[in-house]
Amino acid sequence: MDRISECLMEYKGWCEKLGITTVSDVNKLIRDGKTSWLINISEIWQEQKISEIAKTIKDNISKKKIILISGPSSSGKTSFATRLQLHLKVLGINAVSISLDNYYIEKQYIPLGEDGKPDLEALEAIDYKRFNKNVEELIEGKEVLIPIYDFGKACIVKERPLSLKPDEVIIVEGIHGLNDKLSSDVPDENKYKIYCSALTALSMDDGTRIKSRTTRLIRRLIRDFNFRNSSYQYTFELWPSVERGAEKNIFPYTDNADIIFNSSLLYELCVYKNPLNELFMDAEGDTVNAATISQLSSLVNNFRSIEKIYTPPSSIIREFVGISKP
Repeated sequence: MDRISECLMEYKGWCEKLGITTVSDVNKLIRDGKTSWLINISEIWQEQKISEIAKTIKDNISKKKIILISGPSSSGKTSFATRLQLHLKVLGINAVSISLDNYYIEKQYIPLGEDGKPDLEALEAIDYKRFNKNVEELIEGKEVLIPIYDFGKACIVKERPLSLKPDEVIIVEGIHGLNDKLSSDVPDENKYKIYCSALTALSMDDGTRIKSRTTRLIRRLIRDFNFRNSSYQYTFELWPSVERGAEKNIFPYTDNADIIFNSSLLYELCVYKNPLNELFMDAEGDTVNAATISQLSSLVNNFRSIEKIYTPPSSIIREFVGISKP
């Protein structure tokens, strides 16, 4: 059994012990006034998993100096990386972040995709040789110059000095984190690789499992609208390309992960119900996306709703619905 299957089986086993395996189980808890319990038990499970990962890194701090985090779109990588930094800080470990976005090569050298446009998701769009050299020298205790890339000008505009102390680690979040070519010059003993995904354990009442890709698409729709001023039509149009990129650049390397982090939460579709319905409010007459809209709406409308103000500020859900005040 691969690591992803093991992670999902562990999560499903935990859900079974709680007696929460179907949509009806979730709805009953909300109907019985146990919404806060449902939220808290879900979040505490996730916090415990992050804490365990942080403890593993601490126990191997003399060797594990670079933490590589990868996962498909809307898997919660950014929130997970932020929370992992906090857990490491609690254990006395400082984590410095390096963004792969700063290692993009100049636009004219970026390889073209099948559509003839620059393929920003290709590993070759990143100056991974410089990244390798920077990380290698940081681990050796040297000060390096980290590039700062300006997407407006499509080039590196300046550099910043960075060095690594003995009690510090590097966190790198990006789609190529598990691809060994990205960090080929860095010894394996210095790397700790984490794959992040939304492994949904809940099933519909008829036994049909809710697909992880469906959960991620709903997350992406809501996030794009809230933070990128994007319509649902634009997200739908982009989604096949996003998933093709994952099939090419992420999924083939999941077996390289040292551990899998499951960002799924038992109550999250309850929170997404109202925002998604609002997003589709003017969708009547959209024949192009009608089938997908119907599928997603039908799914969330099976759940009782939970207003987003009740989700903890540190919850991964906030990466998609945003921070709001009561």
